[in-house]
Amino acid sequence: MNSVHNSVDNKKDIARKQAAYAAVEEHLLNCQTIGVGSGRTMVHVIDRIAELIRQRGWSVRCIPTSYQAKQLILERGLRLFELEHCDEELDWSVDSADEVDSELNLIKGGGGCLLQEKIVDTAAHTLVIVCDESKYSVQFGHKWKGGIPLEVVPMAWSLVKRRVECQFGGSALLRESLGKLGPVVTDNGNFILDWHFDQQHNWEARRDRDRPVHSAGIENLRWQYGRLSEPLGA
Repeated sequence: MNSVHNSVDNKKDIARKQAAYAAVEEHLLNCQTIGVGSGRTMVHVIDRIAELIRQRGWSVRCIPTSYQAKQLILERGLRLFELEHCDEELDWSVDSADEVDSELNLIKGGGGCLLQEKIVDTAAHTLVIVCDESKYSVQFGHKWKGGIPLEVVPMAWSLVKRRVECQFGGSALLRESLGKLGPVVTDNGNFILDWHFDQQHNWEARRDRDRPVHSAGIENLRWQYGRLSEPLGA
């Protein structure tokens, strides 16, 4: 049984690597400023960026969306840049997704990097999402069972939980840490609520009503409607 799972995982990783390389080769140019996301897929992205820069002698500024991304950028010898020092729009930002539906809407944040990813992504002219075919689904929640992540200020998590459940239904669960006792703490010192929603949600209507979700205490919720122009998958 383990050999079967390992084989499936290897195939998925190969697909992620192929998609990552294709994304970089299609979008990377000299003298760009780009945002770099977090997660396993981004390791392949950063590896290919580093290879092309060395081969072609290019200069590319990389803005991280998390401490993990920052560490990878430095380890690969890439030029680290911070968003607060950037006085122009990023050329593009690259990231992965937990689920992409048939309308190219996506859920992100399963790995715990939310607020900084959202800030960097929205600062870019183009957002490139890299994923394998296992991330595609007909509708939200068909494959991804982790809910929609909401990054919340610690003192307000229970308030936000009640408001989300009352206004939108479903259940918003405080994400517990697997490595220690207590909740997951983000790079910004916040907690994460995973909102498990009714799969029959009218997401188009939700897009027009999502302003109330941004109530006091919520730093970021990680679903994006209509933001993605084209996913790169394998």
